[in-house]
Amino acid sequence: MNTEQDTGLEERPDVPSAEVRAPARALAGATTLQIMPALNDEPTVRAALDISAALLRAGARSLVASGGGPLVSQLHARGAEWIPFQNAHTNRWNLGRSVSALEQIVRTEHVDIIHALSAGSAASAHAVKARLPLRLITSLPDGLARRTWFDNRSFEALACGERIIVHSAFIAAPMIKQYDLPLDRIVVIPHCIDTARLDPAGARPDRIAGIRGAWRIRPGERVFIAPARVTPASGHLTLVDAVRVLVNGGLRGAVFVVPRDDQGDPKQIRMVAERAAAQGVDGLFRFSNPPTDMPTLLCAADVVMVPAIDAPSHGRIAAEAQALARPVIASAVGVLPENLLASPRVANEHRTGWLVRPEDPVSLARAIGAALTLEEVSFRAVGSRARQFAEATFSPQSVAAATLAVYTSVLSG
Repeated sequence: MNTEQDTGLEERPDVPSAEVRAPARALAGATTLQIMPALNDEPTVRAALDISAALLRAGARSLVASGGGPLVSQLHARGAEWIPFQNAHTNRWNLGRSVSALEQIVRTEHVDIIHALSAGSAASAHAVKARLPLRLITSLPDGLARRTWFDNRSFEALACGERIIVHSAFIAAPMIKQYDLPLDRIVVIPHCIDTARLDPAGARPDRIAGIRGAWRIRPGERVFIAPARVTPASGHLTLVDAVRVLVNGGLRGAVFVVPRDDQGDPKQIRMVAERAAAQGVDGLFRFSNPPTDMPTLLCAADVVMVPAIDAPSHGRIAAEAQALARPVIASAVGVLPENLLASPRVANEHRTGWLVRPEDPVSLARAIGAALTLEEVSFRAVGSRARQFAEATFSPQSVAAATLAVYTSVLSG
């Protein structure tokens, strides 16, 4: 990419010089700078705060440059430093001003490594990197929208990181193809979830018993819940057909829950209920939504299902279910296969759930049957592995540690 042409550097005044030192070669003692549009209360920003705390524990200096936001005070409370820096827009005029401001920050603060978390910040950082000795990491968003020609050129700066962090191989695949990204610079680090809040040990037994009572669950029955909002692509109609297959095979001891969503479409839920009645399996379904939080609702079930037909926008529900020690049955679409351990990725004794073909009632029925026929000890072992997998993969500590490993690899060359 031609930096002078793309960023408008030829139009900006000279930046006051400051001492330029050789970049650090190790994380301890290095100065790191994360750049994002604003410190709003959203998952990517909270993850950045966790990374800041981990950097400080590792002996690095942690700077965050962004617009304002409600989490500025939390960043300061963790010991990191905030630098006001407008970088949300990527038009030519704003980008030229951002490059000037960022170069001043890098020189003054002796920044060793920049982690750019947006297209605008990546474009500015790439331009500064051409002038100063620093290392650059970028994070791809969960989707790149095509807008103007210049916006697309600025998005290309995301491909210029020495390491490029992506949250999912599935989501990154079209971007890798679009920008011809070298695979040896790609690192997959999933979005984190709050595994401390999603701890089955924190669930209240009395509340779980109350929910199961509202669902009319009898002793010995296993509850399969499909908590996604009911839509044509959610796969709930496929679930009804799968239950019919199981009933034909002599199904016993299972109840299937489709929680009502106040924001959902009553027509879609009615279609599922009518399909269940037409198939003669409506007695095995529960369409109630007891007033409670989602973690408690999932803990009241034994297995969590995501029988999606189309790729969901994220696989968070599968990650959260496993954090709560619930095995998962999910369609092999989108990011879902990355978010659980199942055949053929792992041997059966290491599974945390089952993957099924989308819109295939027989495949879904087989997975439900496998979960239903597991003896109690083996079934609980799957749940325990699910919790361990979630802690190791999605916890804020694990995601921060994986990100710091990327920082270390770049600094060490």
